Amino acid sequence: MGRKFTRKFDPESPRDLVAEEYDAHQPSPSMPIPRVARGWVLLLPGGKPLSLYHQRHDCAALLADARLSEQCGENQGIQRVKVDEIGARPDCVACLLCIEETDYSKFKSCAVDTGTDRLQGTRLVWRADLAAGWCAVVIYKLRNRLVADIRTAGELKELSDS
Repeated sequence: MGRKFTRKFDPESPRDLVAEEYDAHQPSPSMPIPRVARGWVLLLPGGKPLSLYHQRHDCAALLADARLSEQCGENQGIQRVKVDEIGARPDCVACLLCIEETDYSKFKSCAVDTGTDRLQGTRLVWRADLAAGWCAVVIYKLRNRLVADIRTAGELKELSDS
């Protein structure tokens, strides 16, 4: 569902090894992700400091947040909410991957330790995992592709926004 297309539907085109490697290590969440009609958004509550809402059911940040929610033992499920109602909720912010009109000041810049590099990224949401401590959904650019991934607090370093 939220997977990268490794051959762009053309078996004769060259393979994208980066996308294939990413696909091999990103399991799909087991919770059902509903499709949304115009005028509705998807919300996965429980994120800290704010929960993200999404317009696309296949948003990479939504899929990563759903995996993290399951990993943390949260069984709240993804909710469909009317767009008119979501604006009145102070505990929610628009996802910057699938919604253009979002408040970027609600997100924190961070450095992501990938094991081989330290890349600049953006932390979207925190969740408490009993086994690994605090984990976050972060987005960063890896080999010219925007990736949404789960990282532990030890793999992140907050950057000053000056």
